Amino acid sequence: MHEEFAIGFIERGAQAVLQHRKDRFVMPEGKICVINPGHLHEGRGATEVGWDYRMIYISPQDLNVALVGTSGTTGTAGSLESRMIFFADSVIDDPDTLRLLRIAHLCSESTDTSHLEKSSRLTAALHQLVDRHAIARREPLVQPAMSAAVKRAREYIDANVTLNPSLDEIASVAALSSFHLLREFRKAVGMAPHAYLIQRRVEQAKHLLLKGRSLRTVAIEIGYADQAHLSREFRRFYGTPPGAVHS
Repeated sequence: MHEEFAIGFIERGAQAVLQHRKDRFVMPEGKICVINPGHLHEGRGATEVGWDYRMIYISPQDLNVALVGTSGTTGTAGSLESRMIFFADSVIDDPDTLRLLRIAHLCSESTDTSHLEKSSRLTAALHQLVDRHAIARREPLVQPAMSAAVKRAREYIDANVTLNPSLDEIASVAALSSFHLLREFRKAVGMAPHAYLIQRRVEQAKHLLLKGRSLRTVAIEIGYADQAHLSREFRRFYGTPPGAVHS
């Protein structure tokens, strides 16, 4: 589960995705892939050869900032101040927009390209994607109710990501037995506490890497025993090694 939009495309192979623990689909080569913020999902190779992909992670706030003031034929991107962007389809067949996203991603890796060109190409690609395929919602999607106990547990994990808290510690904060916490946390959040902790750790690692920190420094700051452990979890979560992250 990501707090940002995950927008990308498969360059080789295909990715099998399980979303919301019940919806299964395949993201094939040559299609745009979009996961909305807060959507629980798991990905793995659809075949034994695995998959290669390029992905852009952008928060709803940053997407709004990039697009506010623009206008399109549907009006979606031009009225973002009062609306929330949502993509109804996770797999989008749009070769023209895919081409813009690919150029923007390749441009972001170039050391010879100005920041102005990088941001301009990304903004143009995102605007076309939103204008053609997004839905503007005036109200956020209703999230399942979360008990006070689970909320305390989640907030405790968020505040202690680098300390690697134990199940007993978290259960004590939630005032639940360990077994009850496991059951209620999974029901409300969609994953077990340890999986949620891994998610938060690799997300924090990604943000630090994007700021230019070295992999060794990030591993230490996040609380990993070594770089190899961080690399394994990062690759499992994002499908790419941490060394591929660029600012």
